[in-house]
Amino acid sequence: MKRLLLALAAVACAHAPGAERSAVMQGNVLRDPAAADFVEPDREVSAPAYRHYLDALLARNADDPATAIAELQQALLYDPQSPHLHTVLAEVLLKQGRIAEAEEQLTIALDLDPRHAPARLLSARLATSRGLVSLAREHLQAAIDAQPEDPEAYRDLARVLLSAGDDKGAVALAERLRDRLQLAQQRVLDGSDEDVTAERLRDYTASIWVELGRWAAQHGMDAAAQRAFAEARSASPSDPEALAAEAAWLESKRRFPEARERYLKLLAQRPEAPEILAALARVALSDGDLEAVTGHARKLLAMAASTAPWDGRSADRDEDRHDLAGALLRVAVPLMGAHRSAEAQGALDAALRLYPDHPELSFYRALALVQRGRARDGALAFERIEKRLLARRGKPLVPAFLGMDPGALVLDTRIQAALARGRSGEAREAMRRLRTLFAQRPEEEGVALALLEVFDRAGKVDEAERLLVAASRAHPPTEGLLYALGNAQDRAGARQKALSTMRQVLAVQPEHTGALNYVGYTLTERGGPEELREAELLLARAVELRPDDGAIADSYGFCLLRLGRAGEAVPELRRADRLAPEDPVILGHLGDALLAAGRKEEALATFRRALSALASMSSHPAEAAIDPPERADRDDSRVRAEIEKKVKSIAP
Repeated sequence: MKRLLLALAAVACAHAPGAERSAVMQGNVLRDPAAADFVEPDREVSAPAYRHYLDALLARNADDPATAIAELQQALLYDPQSPHLHTVLAEVLLKQGRIAEAEEQLTIALDLDPRHAPARLLSARLATSRGLVSLAREHLQAAIDAQPEDPEAYRDLARVLLSAGDDKGAVALAERLRDRLQLAQQRVLDGSDEDVTAERLRDYTASIWVELGRWAAQHGMDAAAQRAFAEARSASPSDPEALAAEAAWLESKRRFPEARERYLKLLAQRPEAPEILAALARVALSDGDLEAVTGHARKLLAMAASTAPWDGRSADRDEDRHDLAGALLRVAVPLMGAHRSAEAQGALDAALRLYPDHPELSFYRALALVQRGRARDGALAFERIEKRLLARRGKPLVPAFLGMDPGALVLDTRIQAALARGRSGEAREAMRRLRTLFAQRPEEEGVALALLEVFDRAGKVDEAERLLVAASRAHPPTEGLLYALGNAQDRAGARQKALSTMRQVLAVQPEHTGALNYVGYTLTERGGPEELREAELLLARAVELRPDDGAIADSYGFCLLRLGRAGEAVPELRRADRLAPEDPVILGHLGDALLAAGRKEEALATFRRALSALASMSSHPAEAAIDPPERADRDDSRVRAEIEKKVKSIAP
């Protein structure tokens, strides 16, 4: 009991103003001997009140607000002039939704002591929740003035400033807190202060800079984001939140070696963290380091093998298993994008061992089967998933991984089942299913594109175009319907008409990546100066929106090459090759760029890789991509003839 009371006393001190200093009981009063205003009411809780105060803290921590409120009211009978007790009572009342009573307690606290920082901080949060930005700023500035080394008010004020778009004000505030941190660190070095204050300042300083970095990144302010993340690292070099935020931003900017360095520092802190291993595998894949991808995936597989399957109870109690299965899924998806479907299936099999028959995991495993050429098995898998989902009657997926809506997942399984039937040779059945789906959901882009694919595979692209035109006349033209129509026109050879339709898509949705890619690639092929300038803008935006798409990276690299910037084109086309390995068109563009850069031998080797890929495709016809292409189907015979001509010109 004595140890418990001592621990509770420490908790009580931590909630009082000036908590970083050592507080002691003197006579009947809990006092802070380091405070200049040693006997002010907000620095004391009398002995009779103190017992109730400790009981209130114990009840609050045990999630018993009724007892906490009753005990604080008893404490206030002894110490009605204590701003601290009124503020703690207000906090508990707020958590109960008793806002008017909480405001009354805060008013009393500030009447007793206008400089009581905790009351100011709580009042500011109330004002923020009501959208009263000016009032919140006033309270928070007063809290900072009262306790300039308590960083909590700095963080809240920075958030208020950012919500109002005042990033300059937030940066200035962060710089002030950074200066406070430096002073505190100097005092620690001098031996004149404890490290507790400096540690708290360090954590909050890093946290504020991280929020500034995220805000700047969201607003496309790359220089400001880089500076903010560097400041966060400077304040606390090993802070996991700062490392994770900066790594994610660097990855989004395709600065993969730097992102990998940050993720490795995180992994050193948490060697068994599945989400970090998944991030490292993703970065390694984007950077072309396949050996590292395999290594990280193996670690996840080993962890899965030693983890028991889910017992069917709430996923909230199963965080580690859920994180591991989610990491395996996040590794599998980019592996499929890189056409490493066998490894992707292995990761998904491991995830399904943890959560047997889970619809989301099963859906992606079925996709991997189709990509591996096992279209019939994939179709049957999709149909089993659909039955399980329908039996659940739209209940949320538990546990959830990618947040897929059950209704949307049912539609996706029907689309993919029909596509898989078509790829396995059941063209009539695939067309029947997609006619039915299209009649029900003509506005869905996935349905319209799947309809186009199965009809095109059956040699009936003209019929698909007629269906799409009729739907666009009968229904409001959505971006998905227009995009599918543009693809149909392209496949039918009406390139100018397709270009016009794709521009309509961009008029409806300016950030449709497929349309951006199509228009940009088409303009690049034409090659006029104005067309190339427009193409560069469109394709740069497409790359930004979808950095892990090999076709888009190829289009952008090809555009840079046509602009005469071979030095920039080569790394972008190498990235495209890593994202979509052994694609003859990408390899042809990469060979052209290497040749333009004066790297003749590398160009020749790349062209020969392209011819080898074409030969492999001829002898072992690959299954169509899971999603229809976002630019014209290539003519493999024409691609082969062009590459053979280039090879002969280099090495007669």
